[in-house]
This record gives sequence, C-alpha cells and structure tokens, in this order.
Amino acid sequence: MSNSTHPENSITKPATPPQKKEAQADPLTPSAGATSTPAQAGSRCCAICFAPGVSITLAMFGIAKDLHTSGMLYGLAVGQQSAIRIRAADHASARELTRQVQHFTASKNSVIVLGPKTSTPPDYRSPEGRALISAVKSPECLIVAVPSASKKTRWSDLDLTAFKHAIETDGVLSIATFQGLNKDEELLMLTCFDAVFTVSQCEPDEDFASAYMAAPMVGSLLAATGHKPQIENIRMAGGHIERQCQPCVSSDKLTREMYRMREEGRSMAEISDKLGFDKSTISRRLSALPYHLRRHCM
Repeated sequence: MSNSTHPENSITKPATPPQKKEAQADPLTPSAGATSTPAQAGSRCCAICFAPGVSITLAMFGIAKDLHTSGMLYGLAVGQQSAIRIRAADHASARELTRQVQHFTASKNSVIVLGPKTSTPPDYRSPEGRALISAVKSPECLIVAVPSASKKTRWSDLDLTAFKHAIETDGVLSIATFQGLNKDEELLMLTCFDAVFTVSQCEPDEDFASAYMAAPMVGSLLAATGHKPQIENIRMAGGHIERQCQPCVSSDKLTREMYRMREEGRSMAEISDKLGFDKSTISRRLSALPYHLRRHCM
C-alpha cells in the first residue's frame, strides 16, 4: 500500500508549488471513469441475505452477470469485474451455474464456478469449513454462497468475523450470500460488512415468471442515504435465464403500475379507467410510498 497519505517529516524544505492532496475514495465506489476493478488497497466485503424461497442459483447468476457486464451490485457501483470466482453452496447449483454463465462470458475463465471441496455442504462457521475457502488475488472477485445451516445453530459475532477474514483480500471485492438467517443474525451483518442487501420474492411484472426485490438492509448506511431498491424480473427463454432489472418502488405489482402511469403524466381518472380501481384506492396506494417517491406522483 502506498504511504503517500502519511504526514511528511517537519523538515524545512525549499519552497515548491503546493501539491493537491487526493481525496480518499469510498471503499465500495470505483474511481470516476473506471471500467474494471479499481486498483486500490483494502478489502471490500459485501453480504447478501436471501429470504427463504429465493432461488440461490438464479440470484447468483444475476449477481455474477451484473458484476461482469456493468460493475453493479443491485444498483451499487462496485467496478466491472473481469474475473469472477464463485464458490457454490452445493454441487448441483455449481453445475447449473457453470452452464448458465456461458451465455454472457466471452471466455470460460472469466467466471469460474466451483463446487464444495467436500461431498456435503461445508460449515463455514467452523475453522475446518473456512479452511476450504481458497483465497483469490486481485483482480479476481470472490462470491461465496454460504449453505443454509441448521436453525438450532446460529452465527455468532466471532464466527461471522472469522468468516469475513477468510474471504477478504486486499484489493478484492468479496461477496458472501446467506439464506434463512434470523433477525439477530442479519443485524450482525451491519457491524461486519461494508454493504448489506436483503433479497426477497415479490410479484413479477407482466410476461415474467418470478421476481426478486433487493434492497439495502434497514439501518445500513446505504438505506439511510436513499439507495433505491431494485426489482429483478426473471424468466427462462431458449434454455437460458433472461432478466429485467430496474429501480423498484414497491413489491406490489399493481402499485408499481400505478406509479409508472403517474410518472407518464396520466391523471387519477385515467389510471382509474385503465386499471378499474377507484381514485381513492389509487391515491391510498401511492400515498403509502416513501416520501421521495410519492412527492413525484401525488
């Protein structure tokens, strides 16, 4: 790491033109104009908490594709990742992910999917399980799918911190995905990871089979600063996964449609005629939206 930020020794020197001190970059935001992984020291660790019922395979596919093609993680700019290594939770999902990622990668080495090193899903809370995680080096990105654990045994603060240390490397973007955590475990994420998202099922838009809504965890810095939730509509076409991602104002399909029509300039009466709902119902649904959304449509 460069030591350019260390204070200079207080020795009298000849007068020289003052040098502008560079501002410290956000640990999760790439420098302006960057199209690949930022060359910076320090690890960047994110966590994603999936609700029960969310397909880990579909969600991991979407995460890898967005990182590889646009450098985005649920609307958060983290830098385009040219090399991604995925540690799948089980061998079945590893095989399916390997088949699907071929549809968006130009090289088979761009996104590498690895199954567990054991015949059964590893327990990353234990030192033996964490030892199975192979470290990566910059410019690779690491995504680790943590297998669902027994509800009788939960993550502790110490276990979570040790797991984070096992996946983090200087200059590397590391992402851990969890499923089926309780509220106490989710709160531990906020104290351990740089950014935390929650992903849950929601009503899909027209012509899509399923959808997920990803949002920054309540209480996180991202949520407090107004980072918008994202909806990911999903369907299968020709044997491969098709996705449509956009900012999400509500998990409810009807409310999203009302909001869209208001943004298009439609009146309450026009929306009522189109959707078959009273104007009072439309107004009540739109009034329930967060202030920064409803002030544009009321």
